[in-house]
Amino acid sequence: MIDVITGLRVVVLVHEIHGPYVRISSYEDGGAFEDVLDDECHVPYWKKIPEELRGKGGGEYYFGWTADVEKLQEIIDGIVFE
Repeated sequence: MIDVITGLRVVVLVHEIHGPYVRISSYEDGGAFEDVLDDECHVPYWKKIPEELRGKGGGEYYFGWTADVEKLQEIIDGIVFE
């Protein structure tokens, strides 16, 4: 998945407390990303909206420590929006 605002590949990061997460910069990408996670992949997550992403509608998606970082990255790499 490529972030439409940054033009960069969305990469799974690891938060020291909450585990794997990704940052999505825009509302459009975030909504489409949520649809894929909910409807196609059935991957549980929770969303946090940091101050720097509020104006664009983006957010951070956390998956918890039970999520496999490599598998999660494979899923995200397979997401392509037209």
